[in-house]
Amino acid sequence: MNYRTVGVILLCLGMFPSTSMALDHDNLDPNRPIAIEDAYVIPKGEIGVEGGVTFDDRKRGKGRFGFQPQIIYGAFENTQIEIMSGIQTEPQGVTGDDKSGDLSIGALYNFNTETINIPAFAARIEIGLPTGVNSKGVDTEMTGVMTRSFGRWRTHVNAGYTILGSPQQNERPGIYRVVAAVSYPLGYPLSFRDTIIANVFTRQSDLRGQRNPTGIGLGIRHQVSSRVVFDTGIGSELWGPSDRSVFFSTVGLSVGF
Repeated sequence: MNYRTVGVILLCLGMFPSTSMALDHDNLDPNRPIAIEDAYVIPKGEIGVEGGVTFDDRKRGKGRFGFQPQIIYGAFENTQIEIMSGIQTEPQGVTGDDKSGDLSIGALYNFNTETINIPAFAARIEIGLPTGVNSKGVDTEMTGVMTRSFGRWRTHVNAGYTILGSPQQNERPGIYRVVAAVSYPLGYPLSFRDTIIANVFTRQSDLRGQRNPTGIGLGIRHQVSSRVVFDTGIGSELWGPSDRSVFFSTVGLSVGF
């Protein structure tokens, strides 16, 4: 495991000014708990620290445990800065842009607030630094984000493309992905402490000549307090390459301070 990467994240946290933050279980950040995010950013000056423990059971090869720390900072109006990483067991078998221990720096910019006729839109750019195991080159990911409400239901679409700085062996130089999801507040209007999220996703395979991983995910976010949100999620790649993930799960926590 690359403990230096986690150390860099903790160091960056100390550089931000201290502030009080109220987290909302209805706001969706990447991998908290499944692969989708909404088009909204945290307010300027606020900080969120998030992390999750993951398990990935693959059809071929050993299962992998992982840890995904992330810091979110409201740096400007309508703009949040994100610093994140992912550490996994069995790191030698990881292909594609997200090598175990890579450090990523991203920014999400919200263009508008949703109206009756227009969805909320946002754009995200992320730079992946080659700090991980067997990682080479700087990767660049660009993502468009849309959020649209229908009553209490919220729909989300993420479409992105990743350019690998230094593809290795049979890796593709670029990979696209598309994710669509719906979220719904459970118990509303009597209670507003839980949000359930379901998604469908497909992405280009990491290696040439393989089928695209395509699957589903289901997750829930629970408001523990005004500053703490617990999340958990499961999913499966129903179609894809021979070593696709037949089952994956996440348990995580988001804290504002």
